[in-house]
Amino acid sequence: MKFYLKSLSIFLLLSCSQALLAKNFQRHARVIHIDSEQAWGKPWYNSSIADRFSLDKIINTLKKSKTGKAILDKALLKAKADGQTLEDIVVVGRSSLTDTTLIRKFSPTNPTEITYETRSKVFINKSLTFRDAVLDLAHELTHYSYREPFNPYVTQFTVDQFVSSVIEGKGGEVDAYIVECRVLKELRPSSYKSNSNCQNVVDPNSGHLSKDLGVRKFYEIGEYDDSLKQILNKYGWSKSKFPKVQKGEALYISSAYGLPYPVAAISEFTTIMGKACQNDFNRLTLMRERIADSSGRAPASLIQSSFTRLFSSYRARCSQFHQ
Repeated sequence: MKFYLKSLSIFLLLSCSQALLAKNFQRHARVIHIDSEQAWGKPWYNSSIADRFSLDKIINTLKKSKTGKAILDKALLKAKADGQTLEDIVVVGRSSLTDTTLIRKFSPTNPTEITYETRSKVFINKSLTFRDAVLDLAHELTHYSYREPFNPYVTQFTVDQFVSSVIEGKGGEVDAYIVECRVLKELRPSSYKSNSNCQNVVDPNSGHLSKDLGVRKFYEIGEYDDSLKQILNKYGWSKSKFPKVQKGEALYISSAYGLPYPVAAISEFTTIMGKACQNDFNRLTLMRERIADSSGRAPASLIQSSFTRLFSSYRARCSQFHQ
């Protein structure tokens, strides 16, 4: 799954368009050299050279797509805002994913003071062909650039909201898939038409890539209905919470979980909440100790008030995930 539903960590893409044919032989020859069929199907990663050289090749190819350049520019702006560069963000990995870590900080002497920080990194599977690495880069940079990080420490963080955001939210799986399909269409129109699952999300009437159709396809779970029922029963959730889930044909499977995206997203939600609730339990324990310890810098009454609010939130969010 290109989306790392694990992506919170508690809880990170190709010949140029035929409309842009070279005006002279030299430019034409250079494009053929970079994007030949032979290179397109070969491994993109060369372990005998520095990772950066392999990454630069797929980044430079992605730039040749109008859609790809736009997503690269967006990613560069975000990285710069965080004091980073694209080299800091995009790295080689064992699978393609966008790993976003939500860091919660609070003072040991005053647990009522909390700050949140997110850090993201995009991994590209080193075992892919050049073609798939470029497409994965476009996909994962869409997640990185547009998807809002989740905060499981608030009561409003519900399983149905999580699944919806993962699949159809801004920068979610459908958005990222449509971006990679546009990149493929712009760089390899023949491959896009004849050898691509992208046709599954093309509106037959308009001939354009359709987010609405993509949403419908990504909610189809095929023969995994029993897997869905099992996890819903375990946590006491009704299937009615997920009205868009249909049996259909499970064309899109999470590489992280080996499950259709709705089932994988629900599974990921339980993992995220389990870790968040354990963290809150630890924080409650620390606050209780500070209340009993008069040496704490914050007034005991202030900590007691925060403890009461957190405990109420903890009970509302964590009864299913942490005992």
